[in-house]
Amino acid sequence: MKSQRLPDTEFEIMDYIWSLTPPVTTSMVMEKLGKERGWKIQTVVTLFGRLTERGFLRVERGSGRERAFYPIISREEYLRMETETFVERYHKNSFSSLLAALSSDRLSDNDLDELSQWLNSMKEGHNQ
Repeated sequence: MKSQRLPDTEFEIMDYIWSLTPPVTTSMVMEKLGKERGWKIQTVVTLFGRLTERGFLRVERGSGRERAFYPIISREEYLRMETETFVERYHKNSFSSLLAALSSDRLSDNDLDELSQWLNSMKEGHNQ
């Protein structure tokens, strides 16, 4: 899938869909997000249409007017795409530039320990 950034509202819908067990219906999203945001059902239907056209959801006809939607891309895959694009665009593919931007005063000791463990595991994986 070609990397494409989801607008905030579409990401919010996908994030909710990823938290559920497929299939998902527009009614399910309307019940949770639609009511919270004051959306009309047509807004949710339109957003589902966009997500389907852009290749994030696939649709199957159900009984009557209801349709069942299934995510095509996982949350992890999407976040990986977004992160790679961000690092490429803003940090010229430099991981050290990304880490420098996080500055040490924003990282807790626990964050630094986790990062150190991750770096060590990555190093071990490259040496095998």
